[in-house]
Amino acid sequence: MPNKPQNFWKFSLELYDSEGVAAACLALQEEYQLDVNLLLFCYWHGSNFGVIDTERLRQAINFSAEWRRHVVQPLRDARHWMKLNADNNEQFQLVRAGIKTEELAAEKYQQERLASIASTFSSTEQRKSKRKDIDKDIEKNIDRLLEALGIARSRQLEDRIEAISSALDEQAIANR
Repeated sequence: MPNKPQNFWKFSLELYDSEGVAAACLALQEEYQLDVNLLLFCYWHGSNFGVIDTERLRQAINFSAEWRRHVVQPLRDARHWMKLNADNNEQFQLVRAGIKTEELAAEKYQQERLASIASTFSSTEQRKSKRKDIDKDIEKNIDRLLEALGIARSRQLEDRIEAISSALDEQAIANR
């Protein structure tokens, strides 16, 4: 069986690199304080295993909230502060670049843990479903995530999610 944590990371990088996805993810993060890794988990899980059950989603949210609060957010805050207080000093720039590298490593670790949570509940075989069924499962996953986080749907939120979903659909077509 393929290494699920690496598959999730690869899936996320490919989707994030698609046109419009990075901007949509950053907007969701800034405007709704939505943990992008949890959103990407909804896409990945829906594409590979179907609908996320309540227990798995609860575990994913609980781990992610703690990880984000204690590790990712402090790194992000430091990097953001340094961007706003830019200093052309070479050492300053090296420190900022190092923080960015560590933030990315923390995000990767979070995804590995989320994939591990998925693997404790999922069968060893990945599903093979029609695209429309996968899309419905992803939509259910996103609905459950937003409900669990208390994030109300809005037109703006829907537009951002649609940008990500469209990119995933284009990827699926390209990978046929």
